[in-house]
Amino acid sequence: MKHRPCFSVVLFAALTAALSAQTTPLRIEQTVEARFPHALSLTPLTSGMARVVVNIDADGKLVDWLVTGYTHKAFADEAVSVLKQWRYVAPTEGGQPVGVRTELRFEFEATGRVISLLAIETPDVLLKQMGIEPHMTTRVCNLQELDRPIAPVNPVTPAYPRSPGAAATTRSVLVDFYVDETGQPRMPVVVSSTHDVLAQAAVGALNRWRFNAPTRAGRPVSVRVRQEFIFPASS
Repeated sequence: MKHRPCFSVVLFAALTAALSAQTTPLRIEQTVEARFPHALSLTPLTSGMARVVVNIDADGKLVDWLVTGYTHKAFADEAVSVLKQWRYVAPTEGGQPVGVRTELRFEFEATGRVISLLAIETPDVLLKQMGIEPHMTTRVCNLQELDRPIAPVNPVTPAYPRSPGAAATTRSVLVDFYVDETGQPRMPVVVSSTHDVLAQAAVGALNRWRFNAPTRAGRPVSVRVRQEFIFPASS
């Protein structure tokens, strides 16, 4: 029987402050169709999921992506393959395009399949019949799950911008970002800042940092981190 792959992608968990105030949302033009992975067509699997965080700049360019979870790696590979080919229209705030970081959820389903139920079944088939979703492999873990605390190995101090009013009082910038399996910071988003110039300086410094490679139970993982940069008042 011919397989008719079904696919859906859902935007959720917007992670930037700009999203809550934007006048138009991020628009995705799905120029190619995601398909149920051929490598899984002869397996008992009939559905699956993948989650990918993407960073879209103000020009609508995909500047970075990070797989955060999947039920089978083939689903993640297919998701990444198509999102690299899609076109993006950046959201706007106050009529101006802005960059955005958000998570995409890909749901795959192969319909029209005939599965013979034998005396010996795979766990995925049995769980599906019981209404239990397949196990999701999480690629991004919590700080508490790491084998050792995450820490920068070469912290770079942000250059203090000498602009009018920037050094009058102590200022701070809070940045949310991911540290990938190699210890590289990815997709920083400014959560709060007392000055736009300081925010640029903080992100610029963070992009030069490297961290000890995060692991969980001895396996490489990614982790989401928040870092506060303090700019003391000049004397």
